[in-house]
Amino acid sequence: MKKIEFNFENVGGLAEIYAIPPADLLRLRHDYVGDTYNVELRTRDNIIVIPVFGDRSFVFSEEKGQADGGDYWDVSIEGVIPSVNGKNQKLIEDLDRGGWLVVFRDNNGTVFLSGSVDVPLVFSGSKTSGDAYASLNGIEFSFTAKQPSPSVILDIDSLDNI
Repeated sequence: MKKIEFNFENVGGLAEIYAIPPADLLRLRHDYVGDTYNVELRTRDNIIVIPVFGDRSFVFSEEKGQADGGDYWDVSIEGVIPSVNGKNQKLIEDLDRGGWLVVFRDNNGTVFLSGSVDVPLVFSGSKTSGDAYASLNGIEFSFTAKQPSPSVILDIDSLDNI
């Protein structure tokens, strides 16, 4: 008999997000003995780290769909980059202009990889100054794609190790 395990200390949200250019992926290594996956990169120099802003929801969602060509998974990773400013402008432009693999850790400690070399995620953002003095000034963003397989769960304790 097979049984789905349940984590009674389950919490929502994301803790870390790393955007990686597809060209920097050396390979997605599958350990067949342990049935685990790990990412190997050519370089870490081009990774863009997006800090998770406290008290704001960063969300990962993945919904299975069907089309004439078969199954697909509609992936979305959303959050807010606080403060529209000149210091972040170049990185935001880089995100806007490229396709991305996104490695992220949720607040339960599970690390995922979304996107692939063939179907990278696309970044889109919406800048706002906020509508009141107490409102948030920032960039609401999302990484999205319809990928041919679900996001991969990686066997990594810390994203510093990718």
